[in-house]
Amino acid sequence: MQAEQENNSLDAGSVLAFLKGNPDFFNQNAEILPKLRIPHEAGGAVSLIEKQLSVYRGRCTALENQLGELISVARENEQLHKRLHLLVQEIISAPDMDSVVSLTRDTLVRNFRADDVKFLLIDKTDSERADERPDIYVPPDEPALKHFEDNLRQAKTTCGRPTDEQREFLFSEQDKVGSIAIIPLRYERNLGLIVLTSADPRRFDFDKDVLFLTELGQMLSRRIAAFM
Repeated sequence: MQAEQENNSLDAGSVLAFLKGNPDFFNQNAEILPKLRIPHEAGGAVSLIEKQLSVYRGRCTALENQLGELISVARENEQLHKRLHLLVQEIISAPDMDSVVSLTRDTLVRNFRADDVKFLLIDKTDSERADERPDIYVPPDEPALKHFEDNLRQAKTTCGRPTDEQREFLFSEQDKVGSIAIIPLRYERNLGLIVLTSADPRRFDFDKDVLFLTELGQMLSRRIAAFM
């Protein structure tokens, strides 16, 4: 009688504490599992085993989805790496600056889904270039370059939204710019910047992986320096 009263006095907390302290309890008492019933969200009841299987299936599905995403990203990165490798070969053999700019623009628009690609090359050897090709060159005394000092100093690609000053210098009022990626060009000195733009605020979000763009910028810096 006393044992029965003690069993009746057990509360949910005591049972929970016991099960946590004895994780093998159901392995050692498998005969009780079919008798246990757990409320189901859709009504009715299911056994503990059925509930566990349902949970495990959900976890397996989530893991399979994550694995599928990782495989997809890996394949995309592999293809991107191949295309960038081809671009490097083409740029190395490019005969002039115009060829380098054209190849780079086409590749970045096509493979990085940029809406536009802008070059800001700081020409310290021929000031007339900036007048002849304002779409590529800027004079070394261009005041707006101060708005990119952090990008040049960090010497790595950065993503995010342009500042008001950067937007005013780079874009017209008609341009729809939600995000940009800035690739600094530096080899022995500051050579300039390449700016990728997108109307999508999330395309070049601040947390994007920019390893490929940073490596491309390092390679381009050496090649562009040869023409400046």
